[in-house]
Order: sequence, then structure tokens, then C-alpha cells
Amino acid sequence: MILELDIGNTRIKWRHKSLQGDDVEADGVFAGVEEFTSSYSHQTNPEVIRLCSVREEAETKVLVNWSRERFGLEPMIAEVSRECGGVSINYPDVSRLGVDRWLAMLAAYRRANRACLIADIGTAFTLDGIDSDGAHLGGFILPGIKLMRHGLETNTAIRFSEDGQGGSIEFGNSTDEAVLNGSIASLVALVEKYSRRLQQTAGQAKLFLSGGDAAVMAKFVDYENSEIIPGLVLDGLAIACPSQKESQA
Repeated sequence: MILELDIGNTRIKWRHKSLQGDDVEADGVFAGVEEFTSSYSHQTNPEVIRLCSVREEAETKVLVNWSRERFGLEPMIAEVSRECGGVSINYPDVSRLGVDRWLAMLAAYRRANRACLIADIGTAFTLDGIDSDGAHLGGFILPGIKLMRHGLETNTAIRFSEDGQGGSIEFGNSTDEAVLNGSIASLVALVEKYSRRLQQTAGQAKLFLSGGDAAVMAKFVDYENSEIIPGLVLDGLAIACPSQKESQA
């Protein structure tokens, strides 16, 4: 069994995968590293642990030590490389590219096998484009839907009600609606614009939506060749960190 971990800004996503294939046997979400290490339990110990992290090195080190002490395993930690899985990165300094964005690109390009865009809508919103040859065209990073609201509340006199729900891309008839709808509409417009632009230049382009607010975006994005894939980052770990035990299984 393989334990895969995506240590994001606000959540730790984990799952168990079979050594024999891509079947996911169990998964879950925790808020913090200590919560995960103290609560994690399973009848079968993992034979492989691989992870990616965008948190501070100290938190990643806690997980590394936990893996060594509890299972006697050295975890495989994903690091961005210029060429991997058919995807090439054009950043002058590839270490400046977020590992979670990179893993999602690897997984998306392998799934699509053609030009694609990857929109991850979580704490931050990221949009990355890959051409038909696997070259990373670049990307955008913006605050996510909740972070946009938080930024306004922190830096202006605007105050929001606690029960704000739903959202659309129509004009809002309250301050809450105007902020929420404006946040969603701005991100939807960006995704649609670049999906169609890539479609025009590449002939066919697939749009992948991932992250905690992917379902919110999917309701409003007008682009038929799109799909929600919640585990793109975790899917990319198998490409970036293949294990010999998988090939032997």
C-alpha cells in the first residue's frame, strides 16, 4: 500500500493507493500536521510514502521524522524539475514554481495527452497552461474566493454576514452578494478567456478544475471540454516520485 500526502496551505489531503494500480483504497483530510500524525491509523502499514508540501520546512520535517520512526520508511518528497512526465518548465528558476502546481500539471498533461489548462481553486487560485508539446506556457496566481473576501474585510470598512452562501456570476443585490459574485465572476472570466485562447492555438484543449472550490467554479464556467479532478496533485506524485515497489508489484 502507498500513502500519498498533499500538504497544502490550509489542509493536508491523504490517500492510500494500491501498489498494483491506481485504485484509491481510502482518503481523508486534516487541517494540521500534528492532527494528522496523531489521528492516522490503518491496519496495514504503508510500503511507500510520498508527499509534496508547500508549508514551512519545519512542518515537513515533522512528517519525515514520523515516517521514519513509525514505519521505518524514508518518504519520497516531490521537488520541481525542468523536465518530467512530458512536461517542460520555462521558469528561469524552477525552484520558484510551486510543487503543487507542478504536480497538477504533470497529472493533467498525462490525462489529456494534449494541450490543457489547470485551474486550482483553493486558498489561492492558480491557472496554468500547457501546450500540445507539454511546454508550460506560464500561469496566474490570485487570491481564492474566500481570500478575496477576507482581503476586503481586512483592508476596508466592509463587513460580511456569517451566513453568506451560494454565489453566482450575476450582479449582487447586497454587499455580500456583490463581493462573492464578483470574486467568482472574475475567476470564471479568466478561466474562460484562456481556455478559449488555448483552444484557438492548439486545436483542442482540455480544462481541469481542482481544489476545494472547484465545484463552485464548474457551475459557471462556459467551456464544454472541462472536468473536475479533485486529486490532481496527488495523481502527479506517482509521476514525479515513482517507486520500484510499484513496478515489482
